[in-house]
This record gives sequence, C-alpha cells and structure tokens, in this order.
Amino acid sequence: MRVIISGRGVHLTPEFKTLVERKLHKLTRVLPEPLEIRLVCEAEKFRRTARLGLRSRAQTFASHATTSSLSTAVEEAVEIVWRLVREAKERRRTRKRVA
Repeated sequence: MRVIISGRGVHLTPEFKTLVERKLHKLTRVLPEPLEIRLVCEAEKFRRTARLGLRSRAQTFASHATTSSLSTAVEEAVEIVWRLVREAKERRRTRKRVA
C-alpha cells in the first residue's frame, strides 16, 4: 500500500502525517489490499479541505470534506470513503446471492 500525503497552502508536520497514516490504515480492515491512497490537504482563508482518493484493484473511491479544522476534515473524508467501500462490498455480496 502506497500512501501519498501532500498539502497545498499548508505545512504538514511529521506528527500530523503519522496521525493521518494511522487513520488511513484503518481502511485496510474493510478493503484488504488498497494499491494507493492519496490525501491532499488544502487551506483557504477559514476553510480546511481534505481530498481523499483510494485506488484498489477493482474500483476507485474518492471523497472530500471541508471544515474549519484540518484533522476533522481528514476524519470526515476517511469516514466517507469507509462508507463507500462498505456499500460497494455489500452491493457485490447481494448481487452474487441473486445471480
């Protein structure tokens, strides 16, 4: 799994990067082999945006969240991707049962 964390208009400290990597590692419980995870953190005036893209063998998942705090934006983006992956797995599971 390759994790790419970048910032636009924001300086990302090593502590913040390790915290984010720990949060992103939780996605491996739902999706066993993500190939690449990209996180772009942006800062504009009073907004902090986190854009998250996850690429696996079968699909690509993407999310973004905007709040006043960067860590909260990252948490929300991870939760959105978590939900998208779960829904995709459930869709695959129910389609196999029907067919």
